[in-house]
Amino acid sequence: MRRPSSSTSACTLIANSVKEVLTVYKKDELGVPEAFWVIRVEGFPAVVTMDAHGNSLHEQVFATSKDMLNTLISD
Repeated sequence: MRRPSSSTSACTLIANSVKEVLTVYKKDELGVPEAFWVIRVEGFPAVVTMDAHGNSLHEQVFATSKDMLNTLISD
């Protein structure tokens, strides 16, 4: 038996949180995969990486990691 890929598992996890399709825009023009879907979700697994002030978690982690790397490899 073949094991599902991590992207398949992630898609299943996300899909299971969709409780209702509220509306779909541009389905006829763009087709189902590219349409704009408005959905209601519960328990959606998400990580917020930018705050209301524009601070990015990605940038903070990158900067901290870069500093740590420089500390570890410096002579």
